Amino acid sequence: MGIKKHILLFSIFFILISAISIAQDLDSNHYKLHTVLKGETSYGIAKKYQIKLNDFFSVNPEASKGLSKGEIVKIPIPVFITQKSNDKDSTAKKHIVNKGETLWSISKMYGVQFSLIKSYNQLKSNDLTLDQVLLIPNIITDTINEITPMIKHVDHPLLKKCDTLIIHKVKKKETLYSISKKYGIGLDKIIESNVFLENKGLKKGQELKIIYRLFDCKEDSVNIIPQQLFADSNAIVDPILNISVLLPFFIDDSDSIIENCPENITCDINRSTERSVLIYNGIKMALEELKSQGYNLELTLYDTRYDTNFVNEILKDSLMLESDLIIGPIYSKNIKLVRAFSKFHRVPMISLYNIPSQALFNYPDLYKLKASRSTQSKEMANLLKMNNLEDNILIISDIDDRKSKTYSRIFSDVYNDSLFFEDTIMAQKDSIFPNLVKRGEDWENLHELLSQDKNNLFVICSNQIPFLTYAFNQIIEFSNSQNHYNSKFTIFGFEELFRLNTIDVNYKNKFNLHFSSVGLIDYESSKVKNFIERYQNYFSAEPTQLVFDGYDIVHSVFLNAFSNNKYDKIYPGLKTDVNFKKIDTNSGLENTIVKFYNLKNFQLNQLSKN
Repeated sequence: MGIKKHILLFSIFFILISAISIAQDLDSNHYKLHTVLKGETSYGIAKKYQIKLNDFFSVNPEASKGLSKGEIVKIPIPVFITQKSNDKDSTAKKHIVNKGETLWSISKMYGVQFSLIKSYNQLKSNDLTLDQVLLIPNIITDTINEITPMIKHVDHPLLKKCDTLIIHKVKKKETLYSISKKYGIGLDKIIESNVFLENKGLKKGQELKIIYRLFDCKEDSVNIIPQQLFADSNAIVDPILNISVLLPFFIDDSDSIIENCPENITCDINRSTERSVLIYNGIKMALEELKSQGYNLELTLYDTRYDTNFVNEILKDSLMLESDLIIGPIYSKNIKLVRAFSKFHRVPMISLYNIPSQALFNYPDLYKLKASRSTQSKEMANLLKMNNLEDNILIISDIDDRKSKTYSRIFSDVYNDSLFFEDTIMAQKDSIFPNLVKRGEDWENLHELLSQDKNNLFVICSNQIPFLTYAFNQIIEFSNSQNHYNSKFTIFGFEELFRLNTIDVNYKNKFNLHFSSVGLIDYESSKVKNFIERYQNYFSAEPTQLVFDGYDIVHSVFLNAFSNNKYDKIYPGLKTDVNFKKIDTNSGLENTIVKFYNLKNFQLNQLSKN
């Protein structure tokens, strides 16, 4: 499956061309004839032949009213006029696009800048079609060491200072022509910003993005937009927000896999590429929604690979220096580099990588999406002190795991401090402390701590699969022992307990498994079903966990960093609910929302904290 089916290909800065200038005119005396196929639109035909939509309508005026299958239309022939300089050889080569080729791979083949080929052929997008003819300028550059491939302006052209985004809601009997006249812009510009019109056409109730130039505007000033233009729109006029996404796409590797893949064989792309694309798809869905709300957003993607050298070069990029929000990267060494950049330039940064909480200290603009296990341990203690004081609670900690001992100590401190606050005598009587045990050894000493009358609630403070498996089997042995065959047992821990494949689900159900989580997707909820339907329509695929993560990460950080709402900063996510709070005076922000679930009668239930 080609990478270009998932994302637009990467492009670089346009550079000045002084040696060759190229223009495209239309020969009004010569036409090609095209027979309209089922489902074809004027925009689709114009795009196929690489001509402007207005030029298509100029020779086919009746086409503005719609096309019919079998109808014959005229295609004006583009004439390229090349002005040669004094260089020895400034002629252009012709390249016919073969199966699987991309602008990026073609630029590598000829050693010519990607952006030069695109500019030279006046391409409006990075998409290529089979047998398409490209002119390759004879300006050779070193493309081997290009470091910062990117996608710039993914969803609509660059909004300049004198441009603004208007959301126009289509009324009954409105046409593209009447809308273009209303705003004084070309039909092709409207369709370019609303590509769904190519296939779906114009319908009542649709929301169109109109990129409108302000009247009497100078580039260094901004004038007021006439109020009548907003009569039919819900636009919010905001400054442009530059979003930089840094992910390990490994685009060259995947292009090579696709290019060299034998026919009739499915070749898998790089696993990191696939994961990055899925995250990006979720990000894209969220940004689309924000744009429909009136945000002026400009997106740039950077391929970080797992190479700090790539990231160092990216951080020097002029577009990167204009970032208002950084999403990513997802490799710890790269995160450290970008974290320093974020701090120096005071740019909010959020990553899907589960960074440790201590990494937030002294980095005030760094966001952590998932609540740490330390925070989860604290919230476990708060939950149990409110609902399970009658249980016989046993804290289990791995003596060989420093983090496990930390989690157990946090749980114990929070639980005991709350008891002490309520009743000093109760604290002396009911305080609980970690039981340090070792995987592979006998846990006989815990037998004397078990109760025959109370429910024995084991809190396993570890996320390591081998230790969790061993602990679970030890508790199974306790429950099968002669003294406790009829005793009650409950197991509580992190989400890894629920994901544990080494323990049969019957035992998880028998011990009424409880666990903390940063969030699970409720596929029965209406908002999740609605999102899945929109995603299927957009990408013709099913969303994965990474898609939901990418979606939630955008909405949560926007609510905190860019929303005008100063009071309600809680984001109810599709997967992760988020409430960012600083963990120290000059620290970054961590999500503090933890959810709890239990498995009862083989049904997964979310628990209330009250």
